[in-house]
Amino acid sequence: MAKSSENYILDTSALISLGSIDILEQVVGLFSITTTNSVIKELEEFAKYDGKYGKIAKNVLKLKSRFTMESCEIKESIKYIETTDNELYNLALKKKLPLVTDETKFVHHARNKIEVYFSPVFIILLLGAGQLTKKEAVDKLEKLRDIRSWGDNIIYLITKNQLENL
Repeated sequence: MAKSSENYILDTSALISLGSIDILEQVVGLFSITTTNSVIKELEEFAKYDGKYGKIAKNVLKLKSRFTMESCEIKESIKYIETTDNELYNLALKKKLPLVTDETKFVHHARNKIEVYFSPVFIILLLGAGQLTKKEAVDKLEKLRDIRSWGDNIIYLITKNQLENL
């Protein structure tokens, strides 16, 4: 389980997820968030559209001044993931920081090399910090599941199980 008062590296999918359930502002208020310019460029691409993810990306970009921006040379590559994710992976290796994503393939290939979490970890951390009640945490998870069309995927099931055990 991730610990509070840490710095986390977030990718585009995690930022979109946290923005979609209106907790990103709370997250950046309690934790140091690091990302890359390539993630910001991906968000800017999403923001060009008026759909659900375009609106979420626009709101996420309003908070970008509160992120630490880093770049990192790709020295070690995971062949199954995108270049942006390989940059984040290398940044996590270099800085020895946990990476937060919702890309299950990324987690699968990186989990034995870096500390990696799915974005709903912040729901649990906010609950632990007294920023959410258990009911609010469960409601946020359910909302995230619906917005991201996760169904009963691994991200939802892991987080639901962790919330039930708190």
